[in-house]
Amino acid sequence: MKKLSNEELLVELEVPFPFDQVLWRVTNTANNRTRGQVVPYADPRAYTDRLNALVSPQGWTRNYETVTMNNITRTKHNTEIVTGKILVTCKVTIDGLGTHSGTGEEWADEDNAMTSAEAQAFKRACSCFGLGRYFYDFDAPWVDIDDKGRPKKTPVLTPWMIPDNWRKGQRLSGKVAASSPPAGQTSSGSNGPLTSTPRNGNSTPSSSNW
Repeated sequence: MKKLSNEELLVELEVPFPFDQVLWRVTNTANNRTRGQVVPYADPRAYTDRLNALVSPQGWTRNYETVTMNNITRTKHNTEIVTGKILVTCKVTIDGLGTHSGTGEEWADEDNAMTSAEAQAFKRACSCFGLGRYFYDFDAPWVDIDDKGRPKKTPVLTPWMIPDNWRKGQRLSGKVAASSPPAGQTSSGSNGPLTSTPRNGNSTPSSSNW
């Protein structure tokens, strides 16, 4: 494996995911449930595979810290319930580039709550290095959805989100460089020790985008 310079590595981290790794989820639906607003995302394993390919599994680590909040009242399916919330912080360290962190959260009563919160935190931390950052610049369109709330047709990626086009210099109009990290993300130039247990294995797929 060719060792990339820090500058080359940052460039490669920013390259969009291949088309077959891009998934879609509905974030908002119209009152009649026939139209929905969709956003693209990638499974956490796509992020892991990109990091492994660029710096090897030994060249990066991720660490999770989890906090739970109990006795929170929320409305679910028009019924008030008492539940909790899972809050996760993920710190990703890449040799030579330092450490970035991201946060994720999910209601404890939701299916796969821990997995969803961890995936959200991991991907937010990765985006601080540029990996998956372009998803935040996508203008979510409204599309027709089926009775299960899924897009009837796979949305079309805009040209600048295609890896080959990105490498040729195409970007979202008006965007010339990455902006500041989205909410829920922090960074550190330190590559110091982390207290949580590192986990570099594949994560379970999650429907969470951020």
